Amino acid sequence: MKKIALTIAPLIAAVLLLPAIAGAQTVKRGVVEAAIGEDLNEILPDDMIYMYSEFQKGTVLFRDRSSAEGLMNIYLIGSELHFISPQKDTLVMKNQDSARLLSIGTDTYLRHDRVWVRILATDASTAICLRSVVSIHSDQKIGAYGTTDATSSISNVDMVHSLEGSTAVRLQSLRRIPYSIAHYALLYDGEKLYNPTKRNFRKLFPDKKEAMEQYITENKLNLNQARDALLLYNFLSH
Repeated sequence: MKKIALTIAPLIAAVLLLPAIAGAQTVKRGVVEAAIGEDLNEILPDDMIYMYSEFQKGTVLFRDRSSAEGLMNIYLIGSELHFISPQKDTLVMKNQDSARLLSIGTDTYLRHDRVWVRILATDASTAICLRSVVSIHSDQKIGAYGTTDATSSISNVDMVHSLEGSTAVRLQSLRRIPYSIAHYALLYDGEKLYNPTKRNFRKLFPDKKEAMEQYITENKLNLNQARDALLLYNFLSH
């Protein structure tokens, strides 16, 4: 299969500019109270659970060129695609890594390395994407002799699947659950995702090295910020 930006270009706008692009840092954080055994889906804010407030009509394109349609949403904690069945149940799509692209609402996503990333802009052979990451942190605990125990929350949650196949996260010991969501810009060359560093921009745009350095300096860009990475990408790709 050829580079994705070339083969499915009709599904992607030439430039998808977002009115507000968050940087590669925490953009929202909070703490929720929970009892042992509760499902995180029941206690986290709605915008920490799903990408969209409501399930929307979507189309998935698979690597074998087949497709599927339905009411869909992206489950943020596991970066999974969920859909509404004809029986009105919320289910997780099987074999997600066999998918290549997702068109949902007005947005387009790429499936790569077990996660969904949103395509922000593309040219003939490259793209810049946004990955949204929800993190569930452990609350500090008191360890032996009064010391703090910063054990990762990985050891305090249990990933299980319901009978319907959708993912649930049930708490084993945490009672105060700090959470956060961050957004990261990523470059895509049709095969791999890269962090938006100067080195990787030079790799994707080898003929525009001097122009890139000048643009970064003049605009005081911080490529760790998704907005600045997008500005540079749009400059170099046109």
